[in-house]
Amino acid sequence: SGPDQRDDTVHALLLGAIHRADERLLVATPYFVPDDALQLALVLAARRGVRVELLLPARSNHWLADIARQRSLRELAAAGAPIHLLPTMLHAKAFVVDATLASTGSTNLDGRSLFLNYELNVLFHDAAQIDALSGWFAALRAQSSPYTARAPGWARDIGEGLVRAVGFQL
Repeated sequence: SGPDQRDDTVHALLLGAIHRADERLLVATPYFVPDDALQLALVLAARRGVRVELLLPARSNHWLADIARQRSLRELAAAGAPIHLLPTMLHAKAFVVDATLASTGSTNLDGRSLFLNYELNVLFHDAAQIDALSGWFAALRAQSSPYTARAPGWARDIGEGLVRAVGFQL
């Protein structure tokens, strides 16, 4: 995908996969600042009983992205999605849908990556490859700690909103 493409291929693929998921969605990304459509799709999937799991670094190497992700994380946690925080930076990007589709590549779940950057992902439909990626996710999850949602104070809430407003610059 990239700015030279007429359609937002990866974004459309992710949305379609999330809406079609029946059992699980495993998402690993260093930067989680989804647009409204992706956020709503993930929340609705969690609410309809799909196990939506996120694997993120506790702190990425972009502190503004860490601030911008907080509203989305709180909303997903409230919908029942387990969020796992790694003690170190995670540069890997992966997405597993049920036992039918997996993707890994350069695409982060943020607007800059999805709509502005040139990105390349590989899709897997092979059960052995999907199982291997799921196993990798499980091994990292075992090294993580759970995210605990905390209500922000008014200053933090305003700050998060301001940072979210410039999300494409992250």
